[in-house]
Amino acid sequence: MILLPAQTEHFYKIWWALLSYTNAQRHLVPDLPAQPTQGSVEPAKALKIREALWADDSIRESFIAENPSRLSLADLDIVASWQYRVAGNFFVFRHLKKYTVFLQDSPSARAYGVLGLTSPLEQIVGPYLPVLVQAVLIPFEDQITYDSLLAPYRITFGGGIKRRLNETYREAQEREGIITTLLPPAQPPTADEMKESHQDRNTKLLREFQKGLYKSGLSPKMVEQHVGNIETFANSLLGQDLPRPLIEITAADVDHYLGSIGTGADDAQVSLKRFVRFLYDSGRMEAETARSFQDLGLFRRGRR
Repeated sequence: MILLPAQTEHFYKIWWALLSYTNAQRHLVPDLPAQPTQGSVEPAKALKIREALWADDSIRESFIAENPSRLSLADLDIVASWQYRVAGNFFVFRHLKKYTVFLQDSPSARAYGVLGLTSPLEQIVGPYLPVLVQAVLIPFEDQITYDSLLAPYRITFGGGIKRRLNETYREAQEREGIITTLLPPAQPPTADEMKESHQDRNTKLLREFQKGLYKSGLSPKMVEQHVGNIETFANSLLGQDLPRPLIEITAADVDHYLGSIGTGADDAQVSLKRFVRFLYDSGRMEAETARSFQDLGLFRRGRR
């Protein structure tokens, strides 16, 4: 869950050069060492410089143009890539084998897989999660790390918040998965790459739909029939010129699909009705979107 030692050393070489330049331009902290050692810089001083740096992108752009530390072009490209940073409040949500999951504290939150620097993030924030932190996530060699500074809030969370975060995490996984790079793709993903990504998300969603059907008391035979019908519909979305995931289902998709399959449309309609209701009841579909299915007989007004 951390960068390789050589990567960490590489990061700090670039990061310290940028912080030193920022301090030289803004005169924020006296006696900043040319080469920091363990504990030689107070976190509060580093935080002050970092805040000035991220508040004004012209500093970073001037650093690239002037290159006072004589960095390589590849290193300057890394500094340039920090325009894609993501800053704000995050819930450190889960420590996984490959990375730690950071959830944005915002509507339609995204989930990021973040690597530590010198120490695993579990050692930095502790094993008891969630923890709310202020952080700046940055790309580094096609991975995501942070700019070496985390500011945790001393807040504890009750069961209600934890349930909401679990729901947010689930939604983020189904919507786009855990994000592991902040860099834009060198070229748009191919149709096959999009299909593979969407298929993974469809599989998770179908699994949750299956669980919901079993909880409703349906027989295993009926559950598998409904899940199979929705999987077939999902494959029709993946087969479009611009493949789309199942979570993005629209009334127009369903209308076209039912009109194209002929025999079996009645059974498929029943399954789709259950699926739309599942999306709505589980909070995966907004009421306005759900109501658009009314003309197809797939949704009736009512409370969740």
